[in-house]
Amino acid sequence: MLNRSTSAKVARSAGLEQLLDCLGAWMAGPGPIFQRLARAIAASIERGELPHDTRLPSERSLAAAMWVSRGTVVAAYDVLLGEGLADRRTGSGTFVVSGDGPGLPQGREGSRLVAHLAERGEDPPGIDLIDLSISVLDDPRGLPGVAVSTSELARAVPGAGYDPRGQLDLRTALARRLTDQGLASTPDQLVITTGAQQAISAAIACWVRPGDAVLVEDPTYPGALSALTAAGAVIRGIPLDRHGVRVDALEEAVGDRPALVYLQSALHSPTGVVLSADRRRRIAALLTASRVPLVEDIALAGLTWAEPTPPIASSAPDHPIAVVGSISKMFWSGLRVGFLRAPRPVAQRLARIKTIQDLGSSTVSQIMASRLLQHPDFPAFMAQRNEELQRRCALVAGLLADQVPAWSCVPPAGGLSLWVGLPGPYATRFASVALAYGVAVAPPESLSVTGEHADHFRLSVSQPEPVLRAGVERLATAWAAFTP
Repeated sequence: MLNRSTSAKVARSAGLEQLLDCLGAWMAGPGPIFQRLARAIAASIERGELPHDTRLPSERSLAAAMWVSRGTVVAAYDVLLGEGLADRRTGSGTFVVSGDGPGLPQGREGSRLVAHLAERGEDPPGIDLIDLSISVLDDPRGLPGVAVSTSELARAVPGAGYDPRGQLDLRTALARRLTDQGLASTPDQLVITTGAQQAISAAIACWVRPGDAVLVEDPTYPGALSALTAAGAVIRGIPLDRHGVRVDALEEAVGDRPALVYLQSALHSPTGVVLSADRRRRIAALLTASRVPLVEDIALAGLTWAEPTPPIASSAPDHPIAVVGSISKMFWSGLRVGFLRAPRPVAQRLARIKTIQDLGSSTVSQIMASRLLQHPDFPAFMAQRNEELQRRCALVAGLLADQVPAWSCVPPAGGLSLWVGLPGPYATRFASVALAYGVAVAPPESLSVTGEHADHFRLSVSQPEPVLRAGVERLATAWAAFTP
């Protein structure tokens, strides 16, 4: 158990928070714990996140923060020493030694939560890790039945087999859906992307150059932070409350002429709030008057449990607003289909950017997405899916209230996660302890640019109920052992 004296030393340890954020869900993978820890640190060194001559935390402070024995850290450091990735200097500590790697530029990968996706599944699981850090629908079972024959592929997109704008039938279906939601749209205003993540990246590439200022809600979606970081943007966080982003703070920040604003209007991740109709109209007027472009993320609109509200773009039809949406969020994360909707001139530029990135998204996935959207069982399927997600949210919230009453969470308006509040600013430390107990949560560093949410973490509810129950039990056990 961690005593107060040790906690104070951990808090003063230089580079400790940086290292914890770099390691991600390090407990996954085969082999003894010290080997997993060594692999995670080595990967951070090879990615350039821990540059040459960085002083690693002391064995004692890292062990206390990660809730492992000091011997485990000593053994992990010994592995790094043996591989030539670290150097132990008498009286000074253990330092990173950069190897003969590719010399990747630092600070361009963004959120470790997003980078963690690239590393999932590289090794077979060595422990029964319950990963509640990633909010995705990863089980395709129960989807309406659709099929694609090889003879249909050539007819779908003649010629090269792909179109940077996307398949016309899918764009038509999406234009109809957006129009029904209050945003009048036509197929030539839409560009199909490989998931909403590519849509965000393409929209950022449309307006942002390295060094440009971009405004985002704080906290916000980690994928957006990663894309902005990769673009070299200077990110400024704007606070939000139970009605969404605060317009007074946004108005003040817009006065500094940012290159772009990124907002989630339909359903905010991670807080689960929905931007009020009044604020939508005020934001549309503000951005139109200031002539600042907007990326409006409505990727979670299909998972809102109330009737959807028209996007901000519906109140500013001619303003440069790129609306980001996702079909994968509604059906299955592996589908990898998203979209951008913008005024026609902006949509044409986005299509050119999309062409540079990958020439065109998978035709097979687009045909499947189009048929799922137009399937006669689609409305009933979505109603059932949202009922199930709402039930899981209520289950996890109830379990947390019973087993960890010191925590808090405001019921979300939909989506795949809960924004969990702790009684103090130690969510990152607790996330490391939770890993030691076999459960991963999303720490605040991946979701915030201001550091003002150190008392919160995001908890996914997308897993089946038995997994969620087991995950909460492990979190409760970890909390009982944790001394802030």
